[in-house]
Amino acid sequence: MFSFDLMFQPLKRYFDFQGRARRSEYWLFYLFQVVVSLFLNIVQMTGGLVAGLAAGLALIFGLGVLIPSIAVGVRRFHDTNRTGLWLLFYPAVMIVSLILTLVFAADAVAQMGQNFQNIDPSSLESGDAQANMAVYSAMAPIALYVLLPTWLASLVTLWFHVQDGTPTANRFGPDPKGRGVSESIASTF
Repeated sequence: MFSFDLMFQPLKRYFDFQGRARRSEYWLFYLFQVVVSLFLNIVQMTGGLVAGLAAGLALIFGLGVLIPSIAVGVRRFHDTNRTGLWLLFYPAVMIVSLILTLVFAADAVAQMGQNFQNIDPSSLESGDAQANMAVYSAMAPIALYVLLPTWLASLVTLWFHVQDGTPTANRFGPDPKGRGVSESIASTF
């Protein structure tokens, strides 16, 4: 159910990393960010002074919603009875993948540099199949060691965010939907 109150709830709870956030609160806030960013990007494409103003507003908006985005993400993990540290899973996988690529695929990265030095840029522009294949083969280690693990990590994170929260109180607080309250009251009698 659409609710402007839930959409702007993360802004009201700016630095609140405690408690739980419903799926609708998380995704409506995400939708709000996408709509505003899309609007500002469209305005930036117009060019001129307005585009510069839109770029500045986009920067201010992005910085302004950074903390609430992290906070609502942490609370969303809490709703599924997971620690907010899961929010670090995707960046950690990306950093470890980059480091492993540099350590274990150093030869491939060095080869990539040599392949790029031997390629004439005009051959790429003309669609030379051999030049394109050299570029693709040079970038294969990056795709294998960096893109694949981070893509899988983003799927895991997405799965956690779309799951329904625990239907009763958990270690992070009561259910924000109010489920399980009547059962716990009935069990006290």
